[in-house]
Amino acid sequence: MSNPDSAALRVAYLNIIQGIISRLANSSSVIKGASVTVLSALLAFAGGEHVTFHAWMFILPGVIFMCYHAYFLQQERAFVKLYNTAAAQPFTTQVNFVIDAATINAVKEAYWSVLFRKTIWGFHIPMIAGFIFAFCLSPRG
Repeated sequence: MSNPDSAALRVAYLNIIQGIISRLANSSSVIKGASVTVLSALLAFAGGEHVTFHAWMFILPGVIFMCYHAYFLQQERAFVKLYNTAAAQPFTTQVNFVIDAATINAVKEAYWSVLFRKTIWGFHIPMIAGFIFAFCLSPRG
């Protein structure tokens, strides 16, 4: 294969990975928005009459969204590593377009390591605490 063909294939492969990274980053943002929406809906529900609601009930949905956010961040970081590995190779190397579970698992960071990052805790814990605080200040809290 000629050098221009190899370069074109490399650029195409990098564009594919970059598209995946963009979708994963978007999913992470959607998870954050959904988390705020669900906790806001719970806060509104808690204000209703004849509703038994406790402050700790904000924790479970908040933790579930925190875990989803960590999952998408883990996947995004794995594809960034895959992108960097592919971009660092010389243009003369043959491009392998196969992206399978083994390839991703080889570059994937441990889930627990991602879950306990400052970016995850720095968003979700203050948000959950803020909703609990708002509930406690409400007349029903």
